[in-house]
Amino acid sequence: MKKPVLRAVFGLLVSLMLLGSGLACACTTEGKEIQASAAGSRVVRLSAPVTDAAGTDAPSPETETEETGTYEEKAEAVTLASRIPRGFLASLLICALCGIILMRMQAQKPLQKLTELVKQLDELDAAELTARAETIPGEAGEAAHAIAAYAAAQESRAVKERDSALSEEAYKTQVVDEICRALLPQPLKESAAGLTFALAGEIQQGKRMNCAFYDHFFLEENVLCLVVGQVPGSGIAEAMFAVVAQTAIRSRLRMGRSLIETMSDVNAQLYDLGGRNSVGALVAVLNTVSGQLNFVNAGGSMPFLMRSEGRYEWLRTPVYAALGANESVSYRSERLRLNQGDRMFFYTADLGELEDRERVKFREQELQSALNRSRSKTRSPEDLLRFMQDEAAVYCESGRDLLSAAVLALEYKKSSRDYVFTLVRGTPEYASNVTEFLRKTLEDREISPKDRAKQLLLADELFALCCRVCEAEGDVKVACAVFPEDKTIHLRMFAPMGGRDPLEAGESPAGESAASYIRNHTKRASFEAGTDRDMVEIISELP
Repeated sequence: MKKPVLRAVFGLLVSLMLLGSGLACACTTEGKEIQASAAGSRVVRLSAPVTDAAGTDAPSPETETEETGTYEEKAEAVTLASRIPRGFLASLLICALCGIILMRMQAQKPLQKLTELVKQLDELDAAELTARAETIPGEAGEAAHAIAAYAAAQESRAVKERDSALSEEAYKTQVVDEICRALLPQPLKESAAGLTFALAGEIQQGKRMNCAFYDHFFLEENVLCLVVGQVPGSGIAEAMFAVVAQTAIRSRLRMGRSLIETMSDVNAQLYDLGGRNSVGALVAVLNTVSGQLNFVNAGGSMPFLMRSEGRYEWLRTPVYAALGANESVSYRSERLRLNQGDRMFFYTADLGELEDRERVKFREQELQSALNRSRSKTRSPEDLLRFMQDEAAVYCESGRDLLSAAVLALEYKKSSRDYVFTLVRGTPEYASNVTEFLRKTLEDREISPKDRAKQLLLADELFALCCRVCEAEGDVKVACAVFPEDKTIHLRMFAPMGGRDPLEAGESPAGESAASYIRNHTKRASFEAGTDRDMVEIISELP
């Protein structure tokens, strides 16, 4: 209890005691006045025997005393005198009761404050509890301080646990992100890609992570594989499952397995891993020369196709079970042929699952419209992906969080006048590589076996001549194009030949014979010196 309150209580008690003393004195004065005013008085004589010197009894002297008042008056005076201590005791009793009541009231206030503090325990933080505890005196204040200290300790523990949880979650997110980044494919070699297509892919990061991936790689010269997939979930286990799936698809296709066999093998392998994970994937194989595209959709999203000057439309084809979801699935491949200027847009499921404020999904309302707003012929696949990411962010700005998704944009630019390229070492040991490359190219262009044999022989002789003049450890870039309109086949070879024409550098009878054969069986043969590479070209006619 604070000192000002004690002083007030003490002053009140003293005042009450003085009041009681005053009442007692008043009662005493009144008794005396009553005794003095008693009517009459009486003398009482008292005697006692007295012995003299001789030992004889002598008459005792009489002593007179005055006895005032009557008997009744004396009784009344005694009664009044008895009232004096009773009034004093009553005043003291009243003071004690008032003091007890006052002290109890003062003692209840800290308890009330403590009760209010406990009721607001969930609403106040440790600092506010400590400030409230400073206003509570006595033992209740000590209890309030203990409560505030406990709340501060709990708050500190909660902060540490939250920070620890955040650190653990951030670590998992970082690991998943690193794994997903490791799944990203290497850039395609320009010499292999040539001018037949433009391709761009990326993982569009959102506030919520998932295990989406894309892949592209060459199976053979002019045979390109495209993969877009997603494993539901965002944990480390899901990311590792995506790694296994991507690796299995790559390895099976590169082993020479067909697309259908690859999908069946990968499905069985992932199913045998157990667990509840599966991967929704679309796997496609594109012949970059003929434009033929074969694909299997195993639980993936339906892609979009835009013909040369049309609109992006859903490519509505069968969607089979996701890889690893069922033990036995019979997959079938779909086929279409791309023409010059055709475009395709591949994406994983979470891009279409974005929702706006009204919970309308992106794929149901805006995805196709956004693609068709971007169908300018000058927009590259990279620009298209950036455009779509901005459109998705705007769509879900006031809805759910932006989700991560894998996207892939393809533009097929191959025409009959485009060249197909391959790169080999400028040594005779690589002549078989040139022959195989040219054979596949002419087959894809539906050149007859007789004309193919003629072109293969010309190419073999020309490559041998280029190797004779090519600088040490130099590479030879071989390019071939078929022009049905002109009925011609163009074969070019680029190599660091030091400005020397291989058709003129007849250093041996064999070389002169090869050069003579080439000139006699082609429509035209020419040489062009360059800064880093020189170029020799032969043009043959088709029947």
